[in-house]
Amino acid sequence: MKDNLTMRFRERFYRTYVSSHLGACRSFTRSQVDHDARLFSALYGRYLPTSKDAKILEVGCGAGNFISFLRGRGYREVQGIDLGEEQVTLARHLGIDDVEVANLFEYLPAHVEEFDMIVALDVIEHFTKDEILLFLDLAYQALRPRGRILLRTPNADSPFVSWILYGDFTHEIAFTPSSIKQVLKVAGFGNIQVYALEPWIHGPASAVRWIIWKMIKQIVRLYFLVEQGTAGSGVFTSNLLAVAEKI
Repeated sequence: MKDNLTMRFRERFYRTYVSSHLGACRSFTRSQVDHDARLFSALYGRYLPTSKDAKILEVGCGAGNFISFLRGRGYREVQGIDLGEEQVTLARHLGIDDVEVANLFEYLPAHVEEFDMIVALDVIEHFTKDEILLFLDLAYQALRPRGRILLRTPNADSPFVSWILYGDFTHEIAFTPSSIKQVLKVAGFGNIQVYALEPWIHGPASAVRWIIWKMIKQIVRLYFLVEQGTAGSGVFTSNLLAVAEKI
């Protein structure tokens, strides 16, 4: 009964995810896609495979912005899946191909050891704990040896995580750097690294934001030091990035 209720909840929300949530937050245009490509390059470029023939899957690809970025970087074997029909339709409208409507829990078991990288940006926070472990197990199986998974998710160590965690009704959970490492280890992954997604410098205004952020970060460290006797994880941004390998 609970599983049926969960599916009805998801079907209802993800059927209209763009118009009910994302459409209220941002404008999906070609210029937005281009802006995101510059952002993705700054934040994620260093973690991508060196070979342009690497096979990359993005789960929860949304409007296809990350896939467009990968194509622009010269990657030839890129594809994406998303549960939301609105999202996939929007991606195709923007000229982003190789995306399809699919449930990752059904898709991944049919593609064992097929991918060199699996990307999930803003995905796992939508799952229950059991589903997170199942997803990571399936992702591990779908990766080739030494394949890599890249995850972005809300960071519970951020002092203001609530604005992003509760800004979407479909969110279930947030992670700290230690808890994301814990769950990845349980799923068999190794070489796990967790990073803060800090402001990126792309002009004078963003440079000022970066400087102010560095000051705020020290204040947060001081808070943890006073309350806990430790400077904390050092990862205090609203989102964190986790990268791990199949070993």
